[in-house]
Amino acid sequence: MIQKTKILTLILFGLLFLNVSAQEESFENDPIDQTQNEEPKFRFGLQVSPQISWLSPNTKNYESEANKLGLNYGLVTEFFLTKNYLFSTGFFISSLGGTVSYEGLYVDNNGLNVPSAVEQTYAIKYMEIPLTIKLRTNEIGYMTYYGQFGLKSGIKFKSTSDYTYADINNSPKIEDVNTAGDIFFVNMFLTVGAGIEYSISGNTSLQLGLTYNNGFINQLDKESNLLDANGRATVNVAGEPVFTGKDPSANVHYVALNVGLFF
Repeated sequence: MIQKTKILTLILFGLLFLNVSAQEESFENDPIDQTQNEEPKFRFGLQVSPQISWLSPNTKNYESEANKLGLNYGLVTEFFLTKNYLFSTGFFISSLGGTVSYEGLYVDNNGLNVPSAVEQTYAIKYMEIPLTIKLRTNEIGYMTYYGQFGLKSGIKFKSTSDYTYADINNSPKIEDVNTAGDIFFVNMFLTVGAGIEYSISGNTSLQLGLTYNNGFINQLDKESNLLDANGRATVNVAGEPVFTGKDPSANVHYVALNVGLFF
């Protein structure tokens, strides 16, 4: 299914590229049209994006349990390479995360480490800088359609977690724990999206789009518990946690609905 989705995405952008290329050639061969539709060299915009994110574990015994709602907001700058090709960048604050489950340890009131199934909900904040190419059609009425792809870098500046211990009486919860040291400081996303722009007046336009952001750098930077034959976290004779010596692995992905206003 994933492979089919990738093939369909490549076909979609191939067709869009051919369509935009044909329009660009027509524009270049029509000097009157160039005079009447002269574009600025760059433009600025504001963008806010409600988003759904999740962590996708790559380590055995780690499972993804729930998505997280968040918000992405910031400034956009777009440079016109030609009439229909734009280079888009900017600066954003993004709230991502998700819930994963694994076998870990609960520290009880006596300070003892007790094996327990753990659900950990991450809330991670990144400073993001996108580097994308936008391919636009010519304006149809007041509407312009576009496809967008590229890379997005994220710098982590905050991370907190909530823990729920399923195998302990009353399923105790520990909330708002600082876990900045458990998250890798940088992330990278492959970004693919599409959308529409509605011309309001002059160079002012409203944008509505959807992007899928595929994180490809492991974000978990902590030790994983060694499990026994029954799949439970282990402790040594002194009651201290025993670790595998390897970090667990999970990638962050998210889908964003982008609402922007360009000037």
